Amino acid sequence: MRAQLEAQYTGKRIYLFTSMGQVYVGTLDAIVEDVVQLSALDRATKIYINLADVSGVRACDQPAEEHP
Repeated sequence: MRAQLEAQYTGKRIYLFTSMGQVYVGTLDAIVEDVVQLSALDRATKIYINLADVSGVRACDQPAEEHP
């Protein structure tokens, strides 16, 4: 999963799915150690998710201007 995230999604807006059924939307900033760092849509809030909890990822298909 780490290789896929780093190669295809760094700097892009994504939907990140977790093994607990949660879905996060944000821009993938980095993966440090085993922690995925996203910037939320407001670009000020940081979201941190353990890489082991990530169950899937998908590119966000909505243009940036449609997000608040």
